[in-house]
Amino acid sequence: MKILCFIDSLGSGGAQRQLATLAVGLKKRGHEVRFLVYHPHDHFLPLLQAADIPCQLIPSCSHWRRALAVRRVLRQGWQDVVMAFLEGPCLYAEWARLPRQHWGFVAGERLADPQIRSGTGRWFRQWHRLADAVVSNSHTNRLMLEAEFPFLRRKLATVYNVVDLQLFRSSAAAPASAGNFTGKPLRIVVAASYQEKKNMLGVAEALLSRKRNQGKPLVVVDWFGAVQADPSPFTRAGRFIAENGLDESLRLHPATHDIAGEFSRADAIGLFSYFEGLPNVVCEGLACGKPILLSNVCDAGNLVREGKNGFLCDPRSPQSIATAFGRLVGLGLEERRQMGAESRALAERLFDEQVVVERYEMILGAAVSGEPVRAGCTWPAEVPESAARTVAAWASGGHGL
Repeated sequence: MKILCFIDSLGSGGAQRQLATLAVGLKKRGHEVRFLVYHPHDHFLPLLQAADIPCQLIPSCSHWRRALAVRRVLRQGWQDVVMAFLEGPCLYAEWARLPRQHWGFVAGERLADPQIRSGTGRWFRQWHRLADAVVSNSHTNRLMLEAEFPFLRRKLATVYNVVDLQLFRSSAAAPASAGNFTGKPLRIVVAASYQEKKNMLGVAEALLSRKRNQGKPLVVVDWFGAVQADPSPFTRAGRFIAENGLDESLRLHPATHDIAGEFSRADAIGLFSYFEGLPNVVCEGLACGKPILLSNVCDAGNLVREGKNGFLCDPRSPQSIATAFGRLVGLGLEERRQMGAESRALAERLFDEQVVVERYEMILGAAVSGEPVRAGCTWPAEVPESAARTVAAWASGGHGL
């Protein structure tokens, strides 16, 4: 197949990482692959260049001129199929299919976003009528789309992310520390942007609760992330930390280019968001062979087996988060190592490049031939109870997300 991968840029985001990784995997399987972008960020350009995958950049222009430029490129018809990630690229590609097309199109949905039923979210997804397939990277997102847009049901599939299992792996040079048995606190690493939904205050309140009950901190959270356009969540969290003397318990850092190294040096990986689709940082933490502390929402049940490779918690309850911290502290060194081994084994099953790329290859091939998405394309097949529960709460207007 001739496959054109289309996204806004080759910046450092999770969607960009996934599409670039898939492109390289598809190239390895003998397909011709090209990239199309419209912002000049080039974080993943070396990855494509190393695989001899050309990338075309549409020069900066207005939204309408960009839409016309995308249409001109796609209507030239080099490709058998286009695969686009993110709302903007999907919309531009879907417009380019009007009034008719001679190539397949696969839209990638990358976030279980509770706002998909809002005016803008709904408007974007109405255009998926023009897609041959819509691939989500979480069962939660797929179930939300099925509930809100029934016309998409025959087009939908779930395929989990691929993870670089060589870059993110257990390191003999950085074993789990003795932690609580030496008086040194256990170090939990969180990698998440500083925005409200990531729940910095909930984590801070949980650490404050433990400080009041335990005195000396037995866990330290190192949080790595970028401050967003709205800095108020970061400011509020920083103020709470300062006012309650939590500076040594919750340490806020800028985003790092060496997150694999930070994961490797951690005792556990945490993420306490109110909602997530399939968070890259948790997938990568699993691959690094670490115990995982995770909000029990969305696809969490497929990522954390309670007590086996980590602990689940209620993100809206600081006490529940504090309990998860306490359960981690109560483990012996060998128990934590065994949890890490369980995490790595799970990562090798769920995020293997060959398995994931094969699923996308099946979906792209069906789009080229005009066939519906087959049930066997979904990976993994298991829908966790956490996803069904989250979607049911969201559909009823509750706060499941």
